[in-house]
Amino acid sequence: MQHKIWVLSELYFPEQTSTGYIITRIAEALAEEFDVSVITGPPTNFFKPENAPKYEKRNNVTIFRCQGTSFDKDSLLGRVVNLITRSAAIFWKAFFNCRKNEVILVVTNPPLLPFVALLIKCLKGCKFVLLIHDVYPEILVATSIIKPSSFIFKIGQIINCILYTQASIIITIGRDMTKLVQDKLGEKKLEKIYYIPNWADIDIVYPTDRNNNTLLKKLGLTNKFVVLYAGNIGRTHGIEDLVKVAEILKFKCNNIYFLIIGFGAKKEWLIKYVNKKDIINIIISDFFSSRNKQIITLNAGDVALISFVANMAGISVPSRMYNQMAAGKPIIAVTDDWSELAKVVKEENIGWVVQPGDIEGLVKTIEFAAEHPDLLAEMGARAAKVAQTKYTFAQTKQAYQQLFKEIFNFQQKG
Repeated sequence: MQHKIWVLSELYFPEQTSTGYIITRIAEALAEEFDVSVITGPPTNFFKPENAPKYEKRNNVTIFRCQGTSFDKDSLLGRVVNLITRSAAIFWKAFFNCRKNEVILVVTNPPLLPFVALLIKCLKGCKFVLLIHDVYPEILVATSIIKPSSFIFKIGQIINCILYTQASIIITIGRDMTKLVQDKLGEKKLEKIYYIPNWADIDIVYPTDRNNNTLLKKLGLTNKFVVLYAGNIGRTHGIEDLVKVAEILKFKCNNIYFLIIGFGAKKEWLIKYVNKKDIINIIISDFFSSRNKQIITLNAGDVALISFVANMAGISVPSRMYNQMAAGKPIIAVTDDWSELAKVVKEENIGWVVQPGDIEGLVKTIEFAAEHPDLLAEMGARAAKVAQTKYTFAQTKQAYQQLFKEIFNFQQKG
């Protein structure tokens, strides 16, 4: 009889944004070795309602889709209401289905869901594995939603330490994140932390000829130097730095353009600001609509820019960087020095690291990149090679399967 794993996630297939896609791939990988069921929220794709059955079996994974509200996620109030209604529905489904000696895998997005897993553990005797995508409550401080001196932050610290202590295993996706979690847990609990990075989709994303890129042709950017920003335009991402740099370069160099492809809480502000200031060297595109088009979007530039607001190191790791590398793009990382993103860029020599808020430094870096195409080609080739050898899904799959085998073996011995 196969061991049973329950995956709790607000987002799952058909959702194609990062969390939904990543959890889907992990669940399906685990289903090759274990009996896996997923309890998730209402079906969406790019956060828009999608038709899918409440119950189905897909790629050996049993999927239970619960009801919940679907308000605009870019509205803080809407996001909170969605979080509460979906987490409550997932709790009830898990409560009536999970059994002792079964294991729950839960991701930290949204932040209430891990406490559902903790409650199920207390009520039903299940162990739970915590997969950290974002560290709370620190992310709320970095995005200026709360202050580190606030009562909410202090309470958040306490309850998240309880959560970490009660988890059987904690999976981090960055070495910086591992350090932050270690600092929270202390020396006695280090053995429960496992670092398993996300991966590059090297089967569908790889370098292609820039001159034949259909998106660059459509936008008239074939003969321009293009800085590509592809992915979430959210509260944690320092899109403001990019805009300030574009305003400066608009007057200094008419050959450098910024192509932004994505969505998120700051997109509406971005569109309004670009139009108001007439920043003609910023092009905002909605081209990204499916993962099958990533090979086009991620090759639609000369260098990839990934930016964070300050003090995000250890709190979040950009999954987008692996596919940017797979596309053979050097990376300009606007991030803290000790972040996982900065570590990879510097260790592999595939780009540059600029501190958040260093506008002058970012301008100089982009100008330097535009003036050195041979160096870009070398860095891009290295980036693709690293993606193909160090960050494959096969490696991630093996790590997850081995980890859960160890969990169940230990459980049987105990």
